[in-house]
Amino acid sequence: MAIADAILNNVSTFIGAAGALGTACFGIVEGLKWTSLGEAGFGQITKYLGSQLSGALQIAYGPEYEKVLRAQYRQDSQTQATIAKTLRQGVRIGLTSTNASGIAGYLGTVDGPKLAAAASKVTAGSDLSGDDRAAIGRFELAVDARIDSALSSAQDVYLGTVRTAASFLAILIAEGVAEIMNVSLWAGLVLGVVAIPFAPIANDLVGAVQATTKALKAR
Repeated sequence: MAIADAILNNVSTFIGAAGALGTACFGIVEGLKWTSLGEAGFGQITKYLGSQLSGALQIAYGPEYEKVLRAQYRQDSQTQATIAKTLRQGVRIGLTSTNASGIAGYLGTVDGPKLAAAASKVTAGSDLSGDDRAAIGRFELAVDARIDSALSSAQDVYLGTVRTAASFLAILIAEGVAEIMNVSLWAGLVLGVVAIPFAPIANDLVGAVQATTKALKAR
């Protein structure tokens, strides 16, 4: 029983250390968002929106529109609420009678001439007919779907990049501590490798191990 207790206590300590290391590394990486790391995945947005919708954003926000979007993406790379709103509003504002046909052709679900006619009325402040509203509605639905896909893909790339960077950092720190404490470098490597996967669930795992220890002692 003493041996089992010792093993479970060591496992609990290991999991706790791995979770703490992983959490710390995530925090360090988050603090590096001012570097290019903070823009990881942004290319997915321009990829999914294409030149047509990007052109509409340029009309809405000016020639340096991408700088505006990158700043918002860096600030809001996880929740994405701010940049999502900016993209949706920008594409709508940037829709004109001149680029409507090209955008409609790119989206593939909107009639070009009808969208151009509706955009012309919006610019002039004229009343919209039922056909105009229908064309704009189809345009907005198609644009929203592309923006959602772009942001989802961008977030996948961002989170994957952050986890990879945090993993390398965790291994580096664990190996450095193992060297200082004269512990096996293999132990440091294992701790660093499992630190990132364990970080979100470390408390639950430690609780489970502690509960198991108590159950064994009760026998």
